[in-house]
Amino acid sequence: MSFCYICKMTVPLVVFIFICESISSNKVYTLSVQSHHTSGHVPQILYPCNNTIEALVGSKLEITCRVLTELHPTVQVMVYWLANHSYIEDYSKSARVTEVLTERRDEKATYIEVDLSFSEVKIKDFEINFLCVVLSEEIDQERFVFIKPAVSNVASDFVVILVVLLSIILVSVCMYKFVKSKHPLTYGILK
Repeated sequence: MSFCYICKMTVPLVVFIFICESISSNKVYTLSVQSHHTSGHVPQILYPCNNTIEALVGSKLEITCRVLTELHPTVQVMVYWLANHSYIEDYSKSARVTEVLTERRDEKATYIEVDLSFSEVKIKDFEINFLCVVLSEEIDQERFVFIKPAVSNVASDFVVILVVLLSIILVSVCMYKFVKSKHPLTYGILK
């Protein structure tokens, strides 16, 4: 294999890892991506990165599908969410789950963001594969995110306190038995 071939294969991987890391650290970085396509670079999903997030039943939740496009897109880019390959409107007919589209521009790129907004997370949401879909003339992309139930802080704090208390009691009983066995009491009869 030639060195150029290895470089061509490694650069996209490094860029993908860099983007996922910047998203997970809640920092937004702008990358200069050169493309060999005539219409600019291909739209790229920055988030989600095929991952799982936690949520409590009954809580509000917002998941953002963030897509990087060229500064002045020459082709139309569609970004939307699916729930188990169904449109969000079909999944949540009561508008409990909605999509909100926003577009941001800086001096080097345009970001299309579609927020998947839950007014209340329900148990059935934990069984759904939510897909962020990007369609353009050049590429079709999908990235998924699953929601899993989060452990309540109150429940986890209670378990920790209970374990600590039981450990203290167990250690105390063991120490008492150990000390008692080392120094047996002797009784004498006084006359």
